[in-house]
Amino acid sequence: MLTFKTRTGLSALALVTLATLALVACGGSSGNGATGGQPDSGTSANGDDDSSGNSGNGDDGSGDDTGSADAGRADASAGDASTHDGGANDGGSSSDGGTADGGGNGGSDAGATDTLTSNRLRLLTSYDSYLHQYASTAQSNGLSSSVGGVCDILAKLDPSSIAVFNTITTRLQGSTLRDGSSMLWHITKIYRITGGQGATATDPGTCGGGEFNRMIMSMDSKLQQTLVEANADLGAQANDGTYDIADINSGSDSFWRDSHDLGGPHAPFDLSDETDNGAPRGQVQYFTDPTSSLANAPLGREDLTSLVDPYAIEMDEDYDCPHNSNPLCSYTFYGDLCFPESTTLGLDLFTKRYGDVDASWASAMCSSSP
Repeated sequence: MLTFKTRTGLSALALVTLATLALVACGGSSGNGATGGQPDSGTSANGDDDSSGNSGNGDDGSGDDTGSADAGRADASAGDASTHDGGANDGGSSSDGGTADGGGNGGSDAGATDTLTSNRLRLLTSYDSYLHQYASTAQSNGLSSSVGGVCDILAKLDPSSIAVFNTITTRLQGSTLRDGSSMLWHITKIYRITGGQGATATDPGTCGGGEFNRMIMSMDSKLQQTLVEANADLGAQANDGTYDIADINSGSDSFWRDSHDLGGPHAPFDLSDETDNGAPRGQVQYFTDPTSSLANAPLGREDLTSLVDPYAIEMDEDYDCPHNSNPLCSYTFYGDLCFPESTTLGLDLFTKRYGDVDASWASAMCSSSP
C-alpha cells in the first residue's frame, strides 16, 4: 500500500480570502475572454456558468473495464425511446450506440496503442458510431448521423471545436496514471465535442458557457477509480514520489487533485477533479459511484438529454479567472489571483506551457486516406 506525504495547503479561511480577492480582481471583466468583441452569448462575466464565486486561475474550475451492467436500463435500440446507454463499459454490445470496448480498458480496441494519434483515431471512430446510431437530429456542433466517418467529422467541425478536441486530448494523453498509461488510453468513447456557442469557420463563438467549449466522453472503471483516489488524496504525493495522476508536465505542481471550484461539480455529476497547474487548468466532472441511482439516470445535458452512462466524464480547460474555456479566444486575466497579463490567444497559452497539440495530424491522416 502506498503511503502519502502531507501536501501543504491553505486553510479554508485562507482559500475563502483568496477567492474574495480574486473576485474583486475579476470584477467588471466581462468581455475580456475574447478580443475583437467576441460575444459571451448571455453568459455573465464568469464566462463558464459553473464559475460563480470562483477564485480565478489560482483556484479555478478549470483500467480495467469491469463490464458493469447497465442497471437494468434498456438500450434505445431495444425499444426504450426515452433513454439510451451509449454502450458504456458493458462489453460493447452492438446495440449500444458506440464502438465495442471489449469489456477491457479504454485502449483495448484491436490495433490501438497508447499514443496521441492512435487514441484520437480510436475515439473519433467511437464518436462516428455514436452519431450514426443516436444523432438523427444534429448536435449543436452541426454533426448528425449523416457523417461519413472520421475524416468527415474533422472536416465538418468548426475550428473552435477542433481546437477544443486537440487541446483536451493532448492534456489527457500527457496525464498519466501510476502504471504509465495515459488518461486518454482509459477514455472509451466520445459523445460530444463542442467549441464556442455559435462558432463558425471564421468565428470562434462564445468564450464561455456551461454547455460549450468542452467534451463529454465515457471512461473505463480504472480511470474512474483513480480519479476518486486522486480526489480523496487531495493530490498528495506518495512516498515513492508518484501521484495518483500526474499532469502533462513534470514538476512539483504537476498533478491532478480535488477541484477547488467553489461552484462545485457540474450537474448532474457529483465529483470533480482538476489539475494543480492552470492557464489553462484542466477540470473533469464525473460520478463518485457508478452504481448509484444518480449515475444511472439520464444526463440531461445539451445534445445528451437521454444518455445514461455511469462512467460519463466531462472535461474543459479554464483559461482565465472567469473560467472561459475556448482555445480560440484571447485572454488577459489569467495570472495568479486574476492579475492581468499580456493578452494572449488561449491556444498559444496552452502550447507555451504544455507543448504542441499536433494539429496537423488530421490533415496528414485524411489526405492519405483512399
